Amino acid sequence: MRLLIIRHADPEYVTDSLTGPGKKEAAALAERFKQGLEGEITHIYTSPMGRARATASYTEEALGMKANVEEWTRELTYWPRLKGGERPGEGGLAMWDLAANDVRSTAALERESQWDLIAGIQPAKQPFEELQVSSDAFLARHGYMREGFQYRIVKPNRDIIAVFCHGGFGLTWLAHLLHIPLAVAWTSFYMSPSSVTTILFDERSPDYACPRAIGIGDIGHLYANGLKLSISKYERPNTYGGWKRPSGIKANFW
Repeated sequence: MRLLIIRHADPEYVTDSLTGPGKKEAAALAERFKQGLEGEITHIYTSPMGRARATASYTEEALGMKANVEEWTRELTYWPRLKGGERPGEGGLAMWDLAANDVRSTAALERESQWDLIAGIQPAKQPFEELQVSSDAFLARHGYMREGFQYRIVKPNRDIIAVFCHGGFGLTWLAHLLHIPLAVAWTSFYMSPSSVTTILFDERSPDYACPRAIGIGDIGHLYANGLKLSISKYERPNTYGGWKRPSGIKANFW
């Protein structure tokens, strides 16, 4: 089985929709899936939030499929924030905007020790545990039951499952799937708007599978259509600098 974690296209945060460039990104993404060069998508799911649903709608139309809404995949804006701003686009820093310097300067960081070693992330522990429960239930419905840090193969399949969601959520889900510290996932990976992250459930035995990232943050569909990654008007100058950059990047991008 393959799981496609797809971030929504360039967002208009105020109206929870897509910008003009974002609509072009979503269309290019839909064309990529329609070509089927990476296999045929068998299931489509989407966050309940407008920007994710709008992105998914292009693929729904292209494939003649209907996306099912998964409430638990909404952006983690209800989580405590590191600094200011109640919503994206209002300034401040979300929990997943943690600076890598604060993580890499800490020795022997592990999944459990991170809550004590990294300042400011402790409030994320409980909601992260709740997200893991939702993830496990979702994957169990598709035939993979988590036992410890691997998944028992209950109903083996070759499905390709597309989940249209968000940057913060996607990185957080990735941490759970790959069994790595959340703080490391937040500060080591980036999912740009409309990007596709592919997780293969690697079956090295007849009984168990382990999630393996075979592609992270891929935007090949943009380049194939002559599109550049959009510069976000919501990423304003901050204490790191005044660079123009894509949504979700807090310092330099080049």
